[in-house]
Amino acid sequence: MTSTLSHRLDAIARKFIPAAMGVFFVLISTVPYYIPGFGTVSPNFVLIAVFFWAIHRVELISSVTVFFIGLLLDILVGSPPGINAAVLVLVRTLSAMQSRVFRGKSFLVLWWGFSLVAFCVGFVTWGLNAIYTMTLMDPLPIIFQMIMTVTVFPFLAWGFTKMHQKLFQIA
Repeated sequence: MTSTLSHRLDAIARKFIPAAMGVFFVLISTVPYYIPGFGTVSPNFVLIAVFFWAIHRVELISSVTVFFIGLLLDILVGSPPGINAAVLVLVRTLSAMQSRVFRGKSFLVLWWGFSLVAFCVGFVTWGLNAIYTMTLMDPLPIIFQMIMTVTVFPFLAWGFTKMHQKLFQIA
């Protein structure tokens, strides 16, 4: 294989990393853990991936890609089709618009911003599900899910940061 071809394949692979991570976390989200009650409060790994990559590499994760990742999540998890897709596209758009605010700041600023986004996403998702089912549901599971998501964020963000630095050679 020529070096030009290998460089092109490498560049193409780097472009697809954020989308591949999104699909990977969709699949992780659908794995049964066999822990009673954990399914309703499990962390939203896809939200973390979309938020991180929309802040740090927005050009590599388009709204169309995020929509299809969200739609895949809706289908595999069994939620009403389009709810996660629409919410994730909204998160991607708002995060991309505010990426200047978060890039170059301390991790605590990023974590604080993600916490706000996560709880807003939780309540929007809860509201859309309530409208879809025409039933007022208990908000506690979604609140616990967002608490779990915010708690897991530093670990995934650290891994994403290391991957981002390695793949894009950022010192």
